[in-house]
Amino acid sequence: MFEQNDRRRTLHGVEEGTGPGPVLVLMHFLGGSTREWDEVVPLLGHQVRTLRLDLPGFGDSAAVPGYSVESMADLVDTTLRAADLDRFFLVGHSMSGKVAMVLARRFEDAGDSRLLGMVLVAPSPPSPEPIPADKRSSMIEALGSEREGDWHRARNYITKNEERDIPSPVVERAVSEVLKMNRAAWLAWLTDGSKEDWSERVGILRLPVLVIAGELDRSLGPDQQKAVTLPHLGNAHLAIVAGCSHLIPIERPEQMAALLSKFTQDLLSSDRPTIPTEYLDLIASDRLSSQTREVLEERMRGPQWASGFLTANQERTLRAAAMRIIPQSASHPIDLAGFVIATLASGKGNGWRYAVLPADLTAYRQGLDWLAAQNFANLSPEQQDACLRELSRVPGSPSARWFEELRGDLTDAYMAHPATLARIGYSGIGVGGAHTPHQGFVLLEPNQQEAWEPAPHPEASSTS
Repeated sequence: MFEQNDRRRTLHGVEEGTGPGPVLVLMHFLGGSTREWDEVVPLLGHQVRTLRLDLPGFGDSAAVPGYSVESMADLVDTTLRAADLDRFFLVGHSMSGKVAMVLARRFEDAGDSRLLGMVLVAPSPPSPEPIPADKRSSMIEALGSEREGDWHRARNYITKNEERDIPSPVVERAVSEVLKMNRAAWLAWLTDGSKEDWSERVGILRLPVLVIAGELDRSLGPDQQKAVTLPHLGNAHLAIVAGCSHLIPIERPEQMAALLSKFTQDLLSSDRPTIPTEYLDLIASDRLSSQTREVLEERMRGPQWASGFLTANQERTLRAAAMRIIPQSASHPIDLAGFVIATLASGKGNGWRYAVLPADLTAYRQGLDWLAAQNFANLSPEQQDACLRELSRVPGSPSARWFEELRGDLTDAYMAHPATLARIGYSGIGVGGAHTPHQGFVLLEPNQQEAWEPAPHPEASSTS
């Protein structure tokens, strides 16, 4: 159990698992608690570390105040810091999905790399949740205050009058958790929290996200997620659970666990480009100047930028174009599009541009909008090639010049990354520089290699 002395400043949580990997931070739906995940967690295996949280007003955090979206995000943030997690995934369900996205914006803006990704289960969107007025009123009337018949109303809330396929013991447990909640928290979400509009502040998140929606969910199902949630996610995938409604973790725990495992394992296996130990040793050695080392280490950490420079559609299009122009294997790719966006966001560029082009960011937006209008990201490779060739159809035109810039920027990002330098066996970084001896090379004949030079390592960063 994870518990702090001051219950007003942190949330009740349950820690499980013994593995060395990142922690899955599991949050619940409106009226739920840590026990929502009782069937899912064992299916993940004891090696998977989890931290289940009761949000303020629910479960064993029923006495904790703070029901606005910002207050809930603050409390989750404080609790995560108290738990001293190195790396973690946020998993938000329904109400807590909105909280998770607000937290993710904070982490991205702060350049905090502890948050590796998110799983959003039928999430409430950053914009006001589309709850019909009659449904909102009936929910407030049903459980907004304690009165006779609460058990039956709570059971109807969980089962939707038997429409959901949930085992009876799980239904009974979920009902008891609903009745444990602070009714003020229930009311606060329905009257205020769900109506809060965080659209502009959340913007477009770029971290990897899996959105899970139940096929039969009439409130926050696939169509709603496509309309109001996915536009805020620049790197997201939507998974639809067939024959399932809104309470996916208790309706389909096996599928929920499988989706969680696949998403996290796939993401961890392609987290960052692989760089051989020998090349990392060279970077750390005294043959490099401190300035060179700092630049290479920054490239290894990956691109960093605040949101708002490209729309989600522009970013998806850029990522698709980058993969077509410089194809990379699915395992450990270099984030070429991310490096291009980071350069655009910095406003520095390379110091020049073609006279026929506007400023770099404007040119990119216009070029990507044209490709997006062709539905570029969803085309076959052959169709994508045809689109790219069309850009260069008129030599010297703005479109041709921009495509030339795009190719050059992607190539710069690829060739400058230490994974590529390791792949081709480039040792020119190891000749010293400011504040270090200029050690240089001794063996100058073709095919000769110094004792300190790492050999080329093709698997360090590969194109397909």
